[in-house]
Amino acid sequence: MKASSRHRRIPTHNSMGWSSNTLNELSELFIHDCNERKGRVLDIGAALGIASLAALEAGAQVVANDTDADHLRQIEAQTRPELLERLEIRQGRFPRQLPLEEAGFDTVHASNIFHFLTGRQLEVGAQSLQHALKPGGKLFAIAATPYMSTFQDFIGPYEVRKAAGELWPGWVENIRSISKHRLLSRLPKSIHLLDDTVLPRVFSAAGFEVERCWLFRRRDLPKSLHLDGRESVGLIARRI
Repeated sequence: MKASSRHRRIPTHNSMGWSSNTLNELSELFIHDCNERKGRVLDIGAALGIASLAALEAGAQVVANDTDADHLRQIEAQTRPELLERLEIRQGRFPRQLPLEEAGFDTVHASNIFHFLTGRQLEVGAQSLQHALKPGGKLFAIAATPYMSTFQDFIGPYEVRKAAGELWPGWVENIRSISKHRLLSRLPKSIHLLDDTVLPRVFSAAGFEVERCWLFRRRDLPKSLHLDGRESVGLIARRI
């Protein structure tokens, strides 16, 4: 699927943020992996399917997951007829509503999903993906950090919590207690802001080899959220 060169963000139907009409930098690395492996992949929180559709075009067998049935119907509707036999849809919230078969996937893609999970859910999810990936299989994930203009008032408290050794320094029960940004109306009540220390720790503990974890600014991030270039955290991890 050829992505538009103009970035456009589309509100999701389940108030879990926005879906982009272009692949972000992490998702492009996932698609490169799909091109190389031609394997079976899981796209967690596929939303309107930008990564799922590109993975199908790259030759992968795709399991597209989302909590919203309408999102999944739209992915099916956008899939070229000759590719439909390689698409499977699974509705449910990761991890508790998404049982996964053992060693069933070569690659997993999770774009802007992990920051909606509690610490315990992250731990359970990491174990679930360790179970679901084949040995040598890879996870490509991206999540929000505290280093967005939206959350800049929280950076100080976050860094104090982290320095004090709190396990989940970025967990915020009520997002409106740290920001009044107008875009918060499209997000759930709670958020778990992550970084390049907390996120890799979770997956290392679950038995993954973390190949790369870095902070960066997604090219499709609205300018109103720009702060200092550390707005997103990317993770590439391999099941040993």
